[in-house]
Amino acid sequence: MKRTIVNPHWINNARSIISADFQYEDGRIVTVNVSGSETTNPDLIEINEKFTTEQIEENTKQKIKEISNQKIKQKEIAEAHALRKQQEELFAAKLRIFEIDTIKTSTNRVLKSKIRKSKSDVEAMAWAVALMLNEFNNEVADTEETTPGA
Repeated sequence: MKRTIVNPHWINNARSIISADFQYEDGRIVTVNVSGSETTNPDLIEINEKFTTEQIEENTKQKIKEISNQKIKQKEIAEAHALRKQQEELFAAKLRIFEIDTIKTSTNRVLKSKIRKSKSDVEAMAWAVALMLNEFNNEVADTEETTPGA
Protein backbone atom coordinates (compact mmCIF):
# COMPACT_ATOMS: atom_id res chain seq x y z
CA MET A 1 0.00 0.00 0.00
CA LYS A 2 1.31 3.43 -0.94
CA ARG A 3 2.35 5.81 1.82
CA THR A 4 3.61 9.34 2.29
CA ILE A 5 6.23 10.25 4.85
CA VAL A 6 5.38 13.39 6.78
CA ASN A 7 7.35 15.50 9.21
CA PRO A 8 10.46 13.45 9.93
CA HIS A 9 12.28 14.96 12.92
CA TRP A 10 14.84 14.08 15.55
CA ILE A 11 13.39 13.05 18.90
CA ASN A 12 16.56 13.14 20.96
CA ASN A 13 19.40 15.59 21.44
CA ALA A 14 21.98 13.10 20.19
CA ARG A 15 20.22 13.17 16.80
CA SER A 16 20.25 9.39 16.66
CA ILE A 17 16.51 8.63 16.45
CA ILE A 18 14.15 9.97 13.79
CA SER A 19 10.39 10.02 14.20
CA ALA A 20 8.08 10.34 11.21
CA ASP A 21 4.41 9.91 10.35
CA PHE A 22 3.57 7.46 7.59
CA GLN A 23 0.25 8.37 5.99
CA TYR A 24 -1.35 5.54 4.06
CA GLU A 25 -3.91 5.80 1.25
CA ASP A 26 -6.65 4.33 3.44
CA GLY A 27 -6.27 7.26 5.88
CA ARG A 28 -4.25 5.50 8.54
CA ILE A 29 -1.36 7.40 10.08
CA VAL A 30 1.41 5.44 11.74
CA THR A 31 4.16 7.18 13.70
CA VAL A 32 7.47 5.36 13.53
CA ASN A 33 10.74 5.88 15.33
CA VAL A 34 13.87 4.79 13.51
CA SER A 35 17.37 4.61 14.90
CA GLY A 36 19.92 6.41 12.75
CA SER A 37 22.34 3.55 13.36
CA GLU A 38 20.03 1.11 11.55
CA THR A 39 21.52 1.98 8.15
CA THR A 40 19.84 -0.99 6.46
CA ASN A 41 16.36 -0.09 7.73
CA PRO A 42 14.19 0.55 4.63
CA ASP A 43 12.20 3.28 6.45
CA LEU A 44 15.40 5.17 7.29
CA ILE A 45 16.68 4.74 3.74
CA GLU A 46 13.41 6.15 2.34
CA ILE A 47 13.45 9.08 4.78
CA ASN A 48 17.05 9.91 3.83
CA GLU A 49 16.18 9.71 0.12
CA LYS A 50 13.19 12.05 0.39
CA PHE A 51 14.43 14.56 2.99
CA THR A 52 17.65 16.47 3.41
CA THR A 53 19.39 16.86 6.76
CA GLU A 54 18.39 20.54 6.69
CA GLN A 55 14.71 19.63 6.22
CA ILE A 56 14.86 17.20 9.13
CA GLU A 57 16.55 19.86 11.29
CA GLU A 58 13.88 22.43 10.33
CA ASN A 59 11.12 19.90 11.12
CA THR A 60 12.79 19.28 14.47
CA LYS A 61 12.79 23.02 15.26
CA GLN A 62 9.12 23.23 14.29
CA LYS A 63 8.26 20.22 16.45
CA ILE A 64 10.08 21.76 19.43
CA LYS A 65 8.16 25.00 18.87
CA GLU A 66 4.84 23.09 18.66
CA ILE A 67 5.55 21.22 21.88
CA SER A 68 6.54 24.46 23.60
CA ASN A 69 3.33 26.15 22.44
CA GLN A 70 1.28 23.17 23.63
CA LYS A 71 2.89 23.38 27.06
CA ILE A 72 2.17 27.11 27.23
CA LYS A 73 -1.47 26.53 26.26
CA GLN A 74 -1.81 23.71 28.80
CA LYS A 75 -0.36 25.97 31.49
CA GLU A 76 -2.78 28.77 30.55
CA ILE A 77 -5.70 26.36 30.66
CA ALA A 78 -4.59 25.03 34.05
CA GLU A 79 -4.22 28.58 35.40
CA ALA A 80 -7.66 29.57 34.08
CA HIS A 81 -9.16 26.45 35.63
CA ALA A 82 -7.48 27.17 38.97
CA LEU A 83 -8.71 30.77 38.89
CA ARG A 84 -12.26 29.66 38.06
CA LYS A 85 -12.16 27.11 40.88
CA GLN A 86 -10.87 29.74 43.30
CA GLN A 87 -13.65 32.14 42.27
CA GLU A 88 -16.28 29.42 42.69
CA GLU A 89 -14.93 28.61 46.16
CA LEU A 90 -14.97 32.31 47.08
CA PHE A 91 -18.56 32.64 45.89
CA ALA A 92 -19.57 29.55 47.88
CA ALA A 93 -17.84 30.93 50.99
CA LYS A 94 -19.71 34.22 50.65
CA LEU A 95 -22.99 32.34 50.27
CA ARG A 96 -22.28 30.38 53.47
CA ILE A 97 -21.41 33.63 55.28
CA PHE A 98 -24.69 35.25 54.24
CA GLU A 99 -26.59 32.21 55.56
CA ILE A 100 -25.51 33.12 59.12
CA ASP A 101 -28.56 34.61 60.85
CA THR A 102 -26.63 37.49 62.44
CA ILE A 103 -25.29 38.55 59.05
CA LYS A 104 -28.50 37.81 57.17
CA THR A 105 -30.55 40.05 59.50
CA SER A 106 -27.98 42.80 59.90
CA THR A 107 -28.80 46.25 58.55
CA ASN A 108 -25.13 47.28 58.36
CA ARG A 109 -24.91 47.83 54.61
CA VAL A 110 -21.29 48.99 54.71
CA LEU A 111 -19.91 45.79 56.23
CA LYS A 112 -22.21 43.60 54.13
CA SER A 113 -20.86 45.36 51.06
CA LYS A 114 -17.30 44.72 52.24
CA ILE A 115 -18.09 40.99 52.46
CA ARG A 116 -19.56 40.98 48.95
CA LYS A 117 -16.56 42.82 47.48
CA SER A 118 -13.95 40.63 49.20
CA LYS A 119 -11.28 39.20 46.91
CA SER A 120 -10.56 36.12 49.04
CA ASP A 121 -12.40 33.85 51.42
CA VAL A 122 -10.16 34.96 54.30
CA GLU A 123 -11.02 38.61 53.64
CA ALA A 124 -14.73 37.75 53.45
CA MET A 125 -14.51 35.88 56.76
CA ALA A 126 -12.66 38.78 58.39
CA TRP A 127 -15.38 41.23 57.34
CA ALA A 128 -18.02 38.73 58.50
CA VAL A 129 -16.38 38.59 61.93
CA ALA A 130 -16.25 42.39 62.03
CA LEU A 131 -19.95 42.54 61.20
CA MET A 132 -20.80 39.94 63.81
CA LEU A 133 -18.77 41.80 66.47
CA ASN A 134 -20.50 45.03 65.48
CA GLU A 135 -23.90 43.35 65.82
CA PHE A 136 -22.88 41.88 69.19
CA ASN A 137 -21.73 45.30 70.45
CA ASN A 138 -25.03 46.83 69.29
CA GLU A 139 -26.97 44.13 71.16
CA VAL A 140 -24.94 44.75 74.33
CA ALA A 141 -25.48 48.50 74.04
CA ASP A 142 -29.22 47.99 73.50
CA THR A 143 -29.37 45.68 76.54
CA GLU A 144 -27.57 48.20 78.74
CA GLU A 145 -29.92 50.98 77.68
CA THR A 146 -33.01 48.94 78.52
CA THR A 147 -31.70 47.44 81.76
CA PRO A 148 -32.85 49.48 84.80
CA GLY A 149 -30.07 50.76 87.00
CA ALA A 150 -27.40 50.34 84.40
